Amino acid sequence: MKIEMELNEITRTHDLMCQVGHNRQIIWKRNFIFFLTGLFFLVLGSCGIGEKSYPEQVFERVALNGNKIPNGFKRHFNEIRAQLKAGSLTIVTQKNEVKKVGAVAYVENHYVRMFDADIKSLKELESKAETAQILTLALDMFTYVDQIYKVDFPRIAKMIDEGRPDVEIDAAIAELDSNKGGIIDEKFNAVHDLIIPYADKHGVEYKMLNMP
Repeated sequence: MKIEMELNEITRTHDLMCQVGHNRQIIWKRNFIFFLTGLFFLVLGSCGIGEKSYPEQVFERVALNGNKIPNGFKRHFNEIRAQLKAGSLTIVTQKNEVKKVGAVAYVENHYVRMFDADIKSLKELESKAETAQILTLALDMFTYVDQIYKVDFPRIAKMIDEGRPDVEIDAAIAELDSNKGGIIDEKFNAVHDLIIPYADKHGVEYKMLNMP
């Protein structure tokens, strides 16, 4: 039984595309990656049967979670500024209330903790001889991006809340992308070059969707 990931999961990571990064020398290997049997396993797992194999767990925590790694940062901040200007920048509070917020509060709610669970799940996964390098590189990748979301995103969001000129904000975003975007590419590609052959070797069924 082959059931693809729901479309909303694909939409959530629509900016993770296979392309050549703007003004970068590294060819992106980013694709949507998901289990062909993902929902099947989730349904069986809730009944206590059909547990994922170790290779599937590795693939899920490395490749599937890696779909969240951003391909550039400008899109995020353009959306934040547009919604803030329109008065529609909101979060859902712990009391399940919709609340209008500024850029900093929005970033803290949506981005700062985005990779916490992914990093935790990687650290909890058993490291074996065949997967030690994959897990080490993946943890390094997630940790690097996590720090960008925890440090650089709030810094630029603060500039937005302070009403700094768009030219200054755009320059800060461009600097972030220039200084750290290429490093993300390298880390992502290094993980990709290991996890895909590993999945193929162990018969993990997945699909890669190239987006134009």
